[in-house]
Amino acid sequence: MIDRPVFQPPPALVQIAERLESAGCQAWAVGGAIRDAILERPRADWDLATDARPEEVRELFRRTVPLGLDHGTVGVLGQDDSMYEVTTFRLDVETDGRHAVVEFATEIEDDLARRDFTINAIAWRPATQELRDPYEGIVDLEAGVLRAVGEPSGRFAEDYLRVLRAFRFAGVYDLEIEPETLEALRAAVVHLDRLSAERVREELMKVLSADVPSRSLLMYADFGALEGWYTEIAPVAEGHAWVEALGAIDALKPHRAFLRVVRLLLCAGGGPEESVDKAEGLLRRLKFSNAEIRRGTHLVAHYRPLVHPADGSASIREWLSTVGTEFSRDLFRLHFAAARGSGSADAERALIYTWARVHDEIVERSPVTVGQLAVDGTDLLALGLPAGPLVGLMLEELLAQVIDAPDRNERDVLLESARELIELGGLDSLEGGLQE
Repeated sequence: MIDRPVFQPPPALVQIAERLESAGCQAWAVGGAIRDAILERPRADWDLATDARPEEVRELFRRTVPLGLDHGTVGVLGQDDSMYEVTTFRLDVETDGRHAVVEFATEIEDDLARRDFTINAIAWRPATQELRDPYEGIVDLEAGVLRAVGEPSGRFAEDYLRVLRAFRFAGVYDLEIEPETLEALRAAVVHLDRLSAERVREELMKVLSADVPSRSLLMYADFGALEGWYTEIAPVAEGHAWVEALGAIDALKPHRAFLRVVRLLLCAGGGPEESVDKAEGLLRRLKFSNAEIRRGTHLVAHYRPLVHPADGSASIREWLSTVGTEFSRDLFRLHFAAARGSGSADAERALIYTWARVHDEIVERSPVTVGQLAVDGTDLLALGLPAGPLVGLMLEELLAQVIDAPDRNERDVLLESARELIELGGLDSLEGGLQE
């Protein structure tokens, strides 16, 4: 049985609440912080709900940010320099499944009535230590149940993102979805295409930041929520390969949420070019940043082949040159996760041995890129090499020599090698490479 919860909000939040109360306004802590405090889980973000209007909040506090004035939200910078959201009590007066038109309310009960699930409809007033739980969210937490506030189908129709939030909460807190809520959720899944890409992506990243994301991802697959937004993954989200993928995703650390995205992308399969195309398509559909798209597609493209334990040092350096030193750790992390997810101790031991050798090459700064060569394009032009693509090809040729024998990475040695290639007709083979 859950005991009477003890709330320990940040002192800065208590000060904000006291300022509101001293001005004759109510100040209630609401949302995830209250839910997680009841469950004795750590929570970083604390928010306040108040009957004060946004303009009143901005008058009461010197340091504020207008985060969403139309919806009543003002960011207040506390004495700890953290941002705390202070939102006016609201009622939804009109919704279209994506956005809501709200009007401000005067009672905390009105605000709690518009929330999605009972476990999120609990409020605590720091000034009086009063707890409001009109929908028995604490009882549901104790029973391990996820239940919609009020009539479930109407609650989902107000905002179809609540379908995905249901999967997240059920997975993160290991909750069973209450039958009526479950029935309404099944009917609402078909409307997920009405959501914006940004909101779908944000919800996915929250799932992938959980300790055990597989529980939520299984619900995504079982309820058909992968259709539409995740068309590359939906057809393969079943069977042994899917189970292995989920195991690998769980094995990755929560703070590596984007690597978990990459592991999802790898589920799509296909040949090298096809897999990259699928990865890029999904990342663009969800409006990931260009940098994330480049990183994700690169990791998918180079996931295989990995360095083999029996490979020599030259092969390791060649692999590093191909995949990029900066991506090598992530590629090994993905393979470590696959080994741990499948429970293969032998595979994990081989990876530990192989990574140690790769790491040694990185630490020793064995040259694996053109930029690490002891010569550059200016040096080659001084030898009489014509400006243009041949300069790059010559540098690549010199890099290949250095990868094979790192001790050749000396300016005089490389210049002599380049001079010989120029004088002995080696340019012909380089020019041939341009025409291939």
